Amino acid sequence: MDLDLEEIDRSMTFHPSEACVVSCGTVTIDPAACKVLLIWNRHLNIYQLPKGRKNIGEDMLSAALRETYEETGVHATPLRLKIATRATPPSDKDEDEGGNGGDVGLRPTREVTEGRLSTEFIGCCRYPDPQSSTPADKVVFYYAAIADSAVPRGAGTPRDRKKLKEVWAPAAEAATLLRFRAEADIVRKALEDARRSGYQMAG
Repeated sequence: MDLDLEEIDRSMTFHPSEACVVSCGTVTIDPAACKVLLIWNRHLNIYQLPKGRKNIGEDMLSAALRETYEETGVHATPLRLKIATRATPPSDKDEDEGGNGGDVGLRPTREVTEGRLSTEFIGCCRYPDPQSSTPADKVVFYYAAIADSAVPRGAGTPRDRKKLKEVWAPAAEAATLLRFRAEADIVRKALEDARRSGYQMAG
């Protein structure tokens, strides 16, 4: 494929680190109860997904799980799903050694790998950070996670717990409850990935 270098140059933009906010969150599901974890924001009176800024030196998946616990008190763990991803798949040698985890229906293309179980992010949302005193773009990376809705929650973070309440919503209703359309789309994507991975999830 011939590359249009001039078009690449025109479309490429630079954003300094201080003008970028990396945030991470989860779509946490309880497959047995067919529920999705949301938060009720008492200050804004809206439903949202749990999320928050990544700490320095922290990987994004760890940040997503930490923020989920801090905001909800729920101990979520990563959920491996068949996520269509542009991340580079393992080499053939890794596959021969069982790195594919027994996945069926793996469909790698030059650009997208589908049908492989992984904990890659399921999607992201991007928007100007409304809480920044200087211009900054926020990108929120969401990961699929799993938890038991019947287990009593932990303490979380008192500061977050004052303004946020955890809500286990029926999977069929979760997307419609969310205030922001992009977050609703993330939930729909997570539930579809879960169904494709063998979980019986409504929604």
